[in-house]
Amino acid sequence: MKINKIVLYNFNSFEGMNEFDFSSTCDQKNIVLIGGKNGAGKTSLFTAIKIALYGPLTYGYMGINPHYISKIKDCINSNAFQTDRVKSKVQINISLLIEREVKKYEITREWTYKKQRLEEHFSVKCNDKLLDDKEQSYFQNYLLSIIPPDLFDFFLFDGEEVGNIFSTSTYNTYVRNAVYTLCGLDIFEIIRKQTGRFVGKATTEKETILLDEYKVLKEEADSLQLAISNAELEIDTLQKALEEIETESLEHETVFKNAGGITEAEKEELSKQYREAEQIKVESAVKIKNFVETLMPFYIVKEFAKKISGQLATESDRGIYEYFQQKIKVDDIREILPKSVPDKDAISIAETLFERLKPVGYDESNVQIHDLSQESTARVNALISMLENFDSSEMVRTVMNRQKAADVTMEINKLLKSAMSDEDVAKYKEKENALLRRRDEISKEIFEQKNRLVELNNRMSIVAVQRERAFQAVKENTQNKNVYELSSGLTAMMEALLSHKSEKIKNGLENLIVRNLRRIYRKDNLITHIEIDENFKFNLYQDATYTAVELSNLMRNVGKNNFYITIGQKGLDQLFLKYDVNTIADLEKILQIKENDSCDLYKNIDLSRLSKGERQIFILALYWAIIILSNQNIPFVIDTPYARIDANHRKEISEKFFPNISKQVIILSTDEEINEEYYGIIKPYIAKEYLLINDENQNKTTIENRYFFEG
Repeated sequence: MKINKIVLYNFNSFEGMNEFDFSSTCDQKNIVLIGGKNGAGKTSLFTAIKIALYGPLTYGYMGINPHYISKIKDCINSNAFQTDRVKSKVQINISLLIEREVKKYEITREWTYKKQRLEEHFSVKCNDKLLDDKEQSYFQNYLLSIIPPDLFDFFLFDGEEVGNIFSTSTYNTYVRNAVYTLCGLDIFEIIRKQTGRFVGKATTEKETILLDEYKVLKEEADSLQLAISNAELEIDTLQKALEEIETESLEHETVFKNAGGITEAEKEELSKQYREAEQIKVESAVKIKNFVETLMPFYIVKEFAKKISGQLATESDRGIYEYFQQKIKVDDIREILPKSVPDKDAISIAETLFERLKPVGYDESNVQIHDLSQESTARVNALISMLENFDSSEMVRTVMNRQKAADVTMEINKLLKSAMSDEDVAKYKEKENALLRRRDEISKEIFEQKNRLVELNNRMSIVAVQRERAFQAVKENTQNKNVYELSSGLTAMMEALLSHKSEKIKNGLENLIVRNLRRIYRKDNLITHIEIDENFKFNLYQDATYTAVELSNLMRNVGKNNFYITIGQKGLDQLFLKYDVNTIADLEKILQIKENDSCDLYKNIDLSRLSKGERQIFILALYWAIIILSNQNIPFVIDTPYARIDANHRKEISEKFFPNISKQVIILSTDEEINEEYYGIIKPYIAKEYLLINDENQNKTTIENRYFFEG
């Protein structure tokens, strides 16, 4: 089936005529993307598809009744009631493959409101030809056979609601019905039930006795089944109560924190932080004090100090020069020269020598300003050198660190001053302890109920064997052999066929779900193996390696029944094969001997303990697997596609799930879900895209041929 077009006229916020064209000329472009803010009309479109296809069955009604009329009236655009003729309609154009021929059907549900009465007119066209009542009835039955009402939401996927499927103990019924219907096994089930009615009709006293025995066992089996269902329901109720306790504990802790509550551990941590901050304050204060007492005065006049250094150098050169003048005379120079050198030349040499030794800028009229000794000059120069090499940024960091430390100590003091009194802390601890006690009580109840469930299931296994024996006795003593053999033969054949096909589908489902999970989930070892029992209940496992000692301890601590659940049937088969045993009791004995052995088996994963996001990803993988197995060509409509899924996995779903789940995928999304990044990923697969824009004042939605990030 493929949706080609949807028309909405005065339906909810869609005032007037509104049309969505879903047709595509390219098989690779399988996505229709419809964007809109919350309240823009996405859910209305979702509802319109349901109503167009099923009418009253959308709300669980077998036909048109006042309740259905009331719901339809609520769907009519409020502005339509202001016109002289109140009309509304939904129309869907679909393509169906019937007997190797693609036929186009136009389904219309039109409503008129006259004299405060709402009437519905239903019509169907096939290849533009209007069908008569008989043809309409045949078409509706055929449509129901493709997508029965109880599986309606399977292909109309609501990401916000679908996670609730696995929150109850009856999820297996939903999955079984989906698989049986979509894979065509429901017809065999119907035949089996019909033929089974003839089994066990007694005509002799012996047969009556045997049949009575069979009925007693059957009644006990029914009673046990009810008790099992009640126990499962009680476990679900307790699990929810436990979750509520956990939530209340978190809320209680939050209130405690917001009210200034501080635990002993937190007090210790604050004290540690306070001591560290005080240490930083002391160390920083010492550094700052040393700077203030030594370099700071000179650092303030750093540029002037550089001038002093130059002046001291000039005065030092002048002193050396004048000292030389005093000590070296012309006669001294004359004495070291050869006697052949004239006096005038000796004088000239002396003058030249004094001139060359004269410091630059030397002026006899200048006076010594500082007149320091060499030792004092050295100290001044050393100080100036320290100023030049001083790292001011380090001192800035020291000051900032001291301020930060001061802020920390001040903040800690504020926290401690505003903290709860010991009396209030005691009240918090009292309530916390009460919640912990309640949690422990519920956990104990869950444990007891699970043990009771194991006992009930064990008794059910025994009764099932006894009932089968009684049934066989009835079968052997029945007089009406022809009817019995025919009915029982057909029943057995249907049961065998159902069992064979069901087992094949379950195996395929197990493998496909794991494969799909690996494609869209980043954790390779979240779920590596799945076992689906005869009632379509799921046992999930991940790879695990056990030593023989660990397996022996596990068996002793959890019991033989729970041991089987923990490692799964295939895990148990592996152990039986490895150690050549046939019973758990024999396995227990040999494990105690083979202490050093190790085995790659499985570890049970509780489905109810998966996060909401992980559960939704698992359900997506399940849906994908069922659609692959059923080979059904049906549109997949998904509202709120990501719901509880985190950003890490949205990309994987965009890349691998949407392009492959169906030949037609209709996505209803906000810009926060299919954002610009994910829009870019699915863009090559988009056949059509629409943007719903709602005017809240007018209660009107308009349609634009684009998504949020286009046009």
